[in-house]
Amino acid sequence: MIFSIITLGCKVNQYEGQRIKELLRSQGHTEQSFSRPGADCSIINTCTVTHRSDADGRRLMRSALRSGEKVVVTGCQAVVYPEEIRSVSDRIEVVTPDELAGHFGASMPALITEFKGHSRAFVKVQSGCDNFCSYCIVPFARGKPWSRQGSDIVAEINVLASKGYHEVVLCGINIGLYDGGITSLLERILARTSLPRIRISSIEPWTVTGELIDLVAAEPRICKHLHLPLQSGSDRILTEMGRPYNAAYFKQLIDRVRSSSKDIAIGSDVMVGFPGEDQQCFQETYSLLEELEVTYLHVFPYSMRQGTRAASMTAQVDAAVKKERALMLRDLSRAKKETFIRSRLGLMEDIVVTHAQSGLFRGITSNYMNILVRGSARVNDLKRIRVAGYTGKTIIGSLSE
Repeated sequence: MIFSIITLGCKVNQYEGQRIKELLRSQGHTEQSFSRPGADCSIINTCTVTHRSDADGRRLMRSALRSGEKVVVTGCQAVVYPEEIRSVSDRIEVVTPDELAGHFGASMPALITEFKGHSRAFVKVQSGCDNFCSYCIVPFARGKPWSRQGSDIVAEINVLASKGYHEVVLCGINIGLYDGGITSLLERILARTSLPRIRISSIEPWTVTGELIDLVAAEPRICKHLHLPLQSGSDRILTEMGRPYNAAYFKQLIDRVRSSSKDIAIGSDVMVGFPGEDQQCFQETYSLLEELEVTYLHVFPYSMRQGTRAASMTAQVDAAVKKERALMLRDLSRAKKETFIRSRLGLMEDIVVTHAQSGLFRGITSNYMNILVRGSARVNDLKRIRVAGYTGKTIIGSLSE
């Protein structure tokens, strides 16, 4: 069988897409590009975190259907909204992630052995969440928290390192709920692998411990990067969201990280237009983020998800208001990012090369800066460079002597 697959959404989904590829290849099947017609089976691994991700999935379904091949849809949308998928076409086979291996008459591999198309490999260590934030559909799609065995994670990282990867990104749905603690897992990985760089993906604020912050600050092999979702700087909105902290807690957390290291890039997620967010609530969010030493923001307009508590809340915010508030926060994010970049000018950084062409290459630093360098390199190389300049859009690096 010739198959194609495309994966939408988060790092966990991307990891699971790689497992599906390895599952099918182990059965003797051949992969081709999703954009190329003629596959015997097209697989769409969906995301359902927003209306836009649902729409992207439906667009890909229709594209695959036009090519005439068998279409299998899996992923989070297949779990939460299967009837919506079936309404696109009765030719679509809706298969949940738990059923997918059996659907193809096989078992999922315990480990991945590569991360095709990526210079940094994602490694899933955890899945599931039981916080049930009022806006979030993910717990309905992913279920209760569970954790992978540390021995499997270590073995997978060692396999990936043997294939030439210099960085792995540990990911999960709520990675801070890793059984036994994410700090203990990191210490185990440090002791039993030689991989140069280990990055932690987004981690919820209430799961971050002082021990974790100290380890990130002190350990050279752990990337100097923490992504800590805020969502709102208004205590009233945080309560309505079901987030188990307030603005003062978040401020103390950011101050604790920043006091431990000036090198750590701190990212955050923030949502605008949650039901009931009036101008005062938004201003509280803006003022808090303006004050904090964060490095960048991911800004998301609230997207209603049927089945969540927030979907039935009154005082839904007008789309134009959401757009205006999002633009304000994205402008703030650009200013914060520029401040951090300019503080790094002249310093030496190691980068993992993500893109390379004749005479130029790009790479990611430990603290998540994307740097353009003139010189020769190959994808996945680890290069020592100097942060030489910033154009306002592009960070320029130079090879160290």
